Amino acid sequence: MMRGRGDRMAPKALMILATGKQADQASGTKGFTLIEIVLVLGLMAFAAAAVITNFASLADRGDSQSSEEILQAAVREARYVAASERIVSELRFDKKSGRLLISSEASSGKDFPLSERFNSDGPASMQFYLVPPSEGLSPPIDASRTRLETDVIKFAPDRSSSPFVVDIDTGSGTPIRLIFDPFSSLLITQK
Repeated sequence: MMRGRGDRMAPKALMILATGKQADQASGTKGFTLIEIVLVLGLMAFAAAAVITNFASLADRGDSQSSEEILQAAVREARYVAASERIVSELRFDKKSGRLLISSEASSGKDFPLSERFNSDGPASMQFYLVPPSEGLSPPIDASRTRLETDVIKFAPDRSSSPFVVDIDTGSGTPIRLIFDPFSSLLITQK
């Protein structure tokens, strides 16, 4: 059966899509162009590279801690052990192993390894000094000039210690002198 010009066709029923648009309107929308897709993928790759680079540098930071940072971490840990176990804890430098050792009556404690330069064959060393108390109404003792050597720094259960100074000699140049606050893990001065 052939239809001619005059034949009329039945009207089409409108098709409604799930989006609420009519089918003939939906066909007019465009998708993403190849340039837009490549641009988004490039931005995602750039962001991933930045995150990976920052994470890698953060992970490497643990390997490159200075002796001063390790000493400060050991002092914080010794204070924590004394307070948490409610006993006296001790911090000492062991030249033979090149480590800072924390011990208490209850446990052998934790150790903080320093670089290879601090072991028995290396040129570096660490020395603790106590700051003597002032007498009567005399002015406080200048902590930077103390020479009262000690092998052990003791921390009380209230986290306090005798005032102390640490000389770190890395074997290359002038030793670094750190003066610690007796009631916190903060440095009073660093010379």
